[in-house]
This record gives sequence, C-alpha cells and structure tokens, in this order.
Amino acid sequence: MAKIVIDNKLDANFKYEIAARPGGENIKKCFACGTCTAGCPVFHVEHKYNPRKIIRMILMGLREQVLSSKVIWLCSQCYTCSANCPQDVDFSEIMFSLRHMAVEEGYAHPDLLEKIESISTSANEFRRDCINLILAEGDVSKEQILKNVENTLKQIKVNG
Repeated sequence: MAKIVIDNKLDANFKYEIAARPGGENIKKCFACGTCTAGCPVFHVEHKYNPRKIIRMILMGLREQVLSSKVIWLCSQCYTCSANCPQDVDFSEIMFSLRHMAVEEGYAHPDLLEKIESISTSANEFRRDCINLILAEGDVSKEQILKNVENTLKQIKVNG
C-alpha cells in the first residue's frame, strides 16, 4: 500500500525558487533516472549524499529538510552530474544555490562557504601532489603534503 505524505511544512514554492536561480532552470524536468547519482564521485564514498534524492526532496517542497541537511555541503562541484544529465538539470549549480540559501536563511554560518571552498582547493592540491609523488614529478615530498594538510586544517580552524 502506498504511503501518503501530509506535512504542513511542505513548501510548494521551493522548486520555483530553485528554478529562478542560475542553473536551476531545468530542475522540474528531472524524471529521477539516477544518472546524477550513478556518476557522482561523492556518492561512491558517502551514500548519504544522493543527488537524485535531494532533487526529489526539492520537488516535494521539503525546504527545511534540504537546507538544514549536512549533505548539501558534500558536493565537490565536479559537474559530472550536470554533464551527464539527459534533462540538462545543472545539479552542481543547484547545490551552489542550496548552500547560499542555507546561509541566507540562517541554516548555516556564513563563513562555511569559504571554508568549504578552501577544503575543495586543498583536496585538489592534495590529489595533484600525491600523483606527482607517485610519478616522481616535481619536488613534492610526503612531508610537504602533510604540512599542506595541516595548514588547511588550521585555516578552517579544526582542532586536533
């Protein structure tokens, strides 16, 4: 038997607000094929991050659940989902909009956007340096890589 969802917290305008933001124009075209999730490198390491599920939640009007969710910060902005979507849904840009909306509406601290960007840059540098270390390219060392990771953690003020 099918479940009926009745929730007075549903926001029927949520999908229209997303559609009005850059990159969100085609969100209502999504037919949940799952191509976004299948190609997502983040999904492959963290199954809680599921682009198809996030889109469905937006379309259903689950504004509070989406904007307060920690998973919206996991997207690596690689654009694999956007490049492969048969309906031209630009999910990477939608994630960018969701993050900004989360800050605008008080679900996240404003400096979180900058910290996430710093982490993304450092992750790309880490990957590059590790590959160069394996290939013996350039003058990168294991110690330098670890120092760069420590500096990133200091920049984002993570203790440990």
